[in-house]
Amino acid sequence: MRRRTVLRAAVLCALSCGRPAMAGINGGETMNVHTSLSVDAAHEKVLVTFKIENRGERRAWLPRTIASAEGLTGRLFELSEHPGGAEVPYIGPWVKRGPLSAADFFELAPHSAHTHTIDITPFYDFKPGLHTYQIRYQGEGLGDVKQLEATTAMATDAVMFSHTAP
Repeated sequence: MRRRTVLRAAVLCALSCGRPAMAGINGGETMNVHTSLSVDAAHEKVLVTFKIENRGERRAWLPRTIASAEGLTGRLFELSEHPGGAEVPYIGPWVKRGPLSAADFFELAPHSAHTHTIDITPFYDFKPGLHTYQIRYQGEGLGDVKQLEATTAMATDAVMFSHTAP
């Protein structure tokens, strides 16, 4: 049974799709940034890997919470049961923050990519036993760190995965 569960999780978790995340126009130039998520839930942990590619000629900035955080300080991902869509509760810490500053963003140079993996297992209330879930990221990025109010939507496609919680 354990082998089937791991194989099923590996197959479901290997599927992820990239999508244009920030296609806004900033300073007369179009940004060309793509994001994707992948999930590895085969080893009793749920490891979420976020990848962002800057395919354009301009620098882009993304929130440090998705680019380099070791843990979560708020509900970073939209996580739900599949089928049914019931939200999986976030049970990790909540950190109250002041207004965002340039230090809250990570710079992504033109024609570069950045990948970061976060273990979300202790931060969400996964049901005991084997269940299938759907996860996605939806946030905001910047085309100019000097214009903190000029954010651009950044989102990934949803990814399905199975996880066995104790």
